[in-house]
Amino acid sequence: DNANKQVPAELINTDRSNDLALLKLSTLEMASTESKSLIQKLGIVVVPLASKGLLRSEDVKLGEKVLVAGYPFGELFSNTIKVTSGIVSATRGAGDDSGQFQLDAAVQPGNSGGPIYDSSGNIVGVVISQLDKLKMAKAIGSLPENVNFGIKASTVRQFLMSSGLPSKKSEQTEEKSTQQLAEIAKNQALMVMCLQ
Repeated sequence: DNANKQVPAELINTDRSNDLALLKLSTLEMASTESKSLIQKLGIVVVPLASKGLLRSEDVKLGEKVLVAGYPFGELFSNTIKVTSGIVSATRGAGDDSGQFQLDAAVQPGNSGGPIYDSSGNIVGVVISQLDKLKMAKAIGSLPENVNFGIKASTVRQFLMSSGLPSKKSEQTEEKSTQQLAEIAKNQALMVMCLQ
């Protein structure tokens, strides 16, 4: 089980306004034998979003089915990846932000930075946040449910390109089952923890 293994990474770039960070795995020369083995076993490559063409070329569509993958609540419940599904509820984010979209798939603390997939396994976004329910309840007098946000793939692509990384586009069209999408997520998404 690789859930408790750690692989060091270096922070390359950030986009605070979109809550994005670009990480680079430490060179294999610096990694321990155990880390090298894990890196090879997991098939980890530096910046998989750019190098493997995982980002879909077109933005999400209203009503489109999506699957969210991540590690909600970190290690509190378990170190294993979790997935939830839902739809795109709005093609713009909070404050009418055109670089974001709204989804109704369950999102919890720890999901931020996780991929959002379409039904073919293309990444259409990255989880950014959920609505602050308590703040909204005070403002409108009711508790909103399933109001979560993602950063559009086009925004992620711009960030990667501004970091000097070419971004190949993914055009997978064959529809996949939820189980197949979960397996894709399991092989692509890792828990990221800041230890310093």
